[in-house]
Amino acid sequence: MICMPTSERRHRRQAIQCRCAGTCYPADGRRALSYFRSFFAEPGVPPLPPPSAQGPTDLLGILSPHIDFRVSPKAYAHAFAPLANAPEAEVYLILGVGHRSRLEWSVDDRDLVTPLGRALCEIEWIEWLRHQVEFPCEDTEAHDGEHSIEFPVVLLQALRAFRGSDRPVRFLPLLCGGLSDSVGQGRAPSADSSFERIATALHSLRRAYGERMQLIVSIDGCHMGPRFGHPFMITPLLLKETRLWEEELWQTVERRDLSAFFAHLGREGNLRYFDGVGALALLLRITDTDAGLERTYYEQWFEDSDRSVVTFTSGLLRRAERRANGGGAA
Repeated sequence: MICMPTSERRHRRQAIQCRCAGTCYPADGRRALSYFRSFFAEPGVPPLPPPSAQGPTDLLGILSPHIDFRVSPKAYAHAFAPLANAPEAEVYLILGVGHRSRLEWSVDDRDLVTPLGRALCEIEWIEWLRHQVEFPCEDTEAHDGEHSIEFPVVLLQALRAFRGSDRPVRFLPLLCGGLSDSVGQGRAPSADSSFERIATALHSLRRAYGERMQLIVSIDGCHMGPRFGHPFMITPLLLKETRLWEEELWQTVERRDLSAFFAHLGREGNLRYFDGVGALALLLRITDTDAGLERTYYEQWFEDSDRSVVTFTSGLLRRAERRANGGGAA
């Protein structure tokens, strides 16, 4: 049984103002809703269901990119369509990437204000998590303007608006690092590592919430070329090799093989700068063995101007024994 500590923080809620509104998406609420609705009109993506529709109940969460919305609305439509078709969760655990974090794992207990309203952080559970891990896991500056949290939150708000719901989105944000020591060694973190402590706590938290919680893994893939400090430019051959390299990486995730996941990354020392290492490793540890990942979209965003590329993948997570036949990366 989880015993939740009493916290004075619950009486003095604080909030972060979103940073990307007005650039990556409209700062006006109505225009933002129209913009996000247009994602689901992209060719080849699932359309939004009627507001009263009730979809599958076996959905555990989704895999979403956090690339600029303007780069690939289609990728976001593929990622969030399963949530649009499923009952609303009470709370969303968001595993983002700590692009500016000084810590391997970082939580934050502030709400997030977007053009679509105020999303509420689960303050009491953040406090509980701090007590469980017993190591520093708070870097507030890292959460200020962090788009890997902002993007999924504002899209969750949009989905609720499309349903005609005015319930605020409730979320738990966790920024994840790259586990560089484990990648360098080519093996999974040890049993006494900070990774295992936070994974154990989050597994207990998910068990406590049960079906009331859904998981959002907000990551991009490889970052390669001069823009990211590499001494080489991206060629068609390298794009093909990278696609195959990522295919093998995702297969280790689909098999839930944490050792193979780190062995694959370790062979190159993550030379391709895959940024979802910590979040995917946690995904494997905090979900039960009946959870299955199904990739639904893959894209390589290549910029000829600097011969660089960013890759990203969409997908869904659901109970393995009830997964539909077929599916896979586009």
